[in-house]
Amino acid sequence: MNKSRLFPSYRGLPTNEKYQPRQSTTTPEGKTLYPSKTRYDTGVAPADMPYLHHIGHEEKPKPKFKNPRKRASKLFNELQLEAVAKSKSAKPEVWEVPFKVGDALELEVLDSGGVHNPQNKRYDKIRGVVLGRENKGLDTAIYLKDVLFGEHVERKVKLHSPMVKTLKVLEEGFVNRGKKKGRRVKRAKLYYLRDRKPEETRVTKIQK
Repeated sequence: MNKSRLFPSYRGLPTNEKYQPRQSTTTPEGKTLYPSKTRYDTGVAPADMPYLHHIGHEEKPKPKFKNPRKRASKLFNELQLEAVAKSKSAKPEVWEVPFKVGDALELEVLDSGGVHNPQNKRYDKIRGVVLGRENKGLDTAIYLKDVLFGEHVERKVKLHSPMVKTLKVLEEGFVNRGKKKGRRVKRAKLYYLRDRKPEETRVTKIQK
């Protein structure tokens, strides 16, 4: 190995501690700083050297970086919350009616002709047992299951839709009839009723 290429190590650098010893200094916060015994003499007094970079930054807070994507997502969330609050206040006939999964409901829905029903069309009545509920802001919806003319009919109704006018509870705990009447429904989704007999989920009575 070529010894001419070797450089002196950090601890082997000369100092002037023998002739010009450096004194300790005190920070404005009252901390005592002692000079290093192995540092190379730079000719700068300890009082003028930078000290402890992580101290003394409370008066200068670092501005937080605002990601444009996060900012847009936050604004969209605020707009959606305002729209949800406005929709709930505009339709108390739907949102102020308490119901649970397993209840039998009846909804009045406008099929066509405009949201405000300028042609005074008759509302369609949708009945069914609640299989589940999805809480997704403006896309909040419920699953209704009924039996019409011997066929299973399942609908997904969005409660914030302007076409839904009223909501009415026909029977609480509809799935627990007979000997199970009065029991609490312990599931959030009743998808197993899709494979049951039609008599268990029939809400609309058979017209003779």
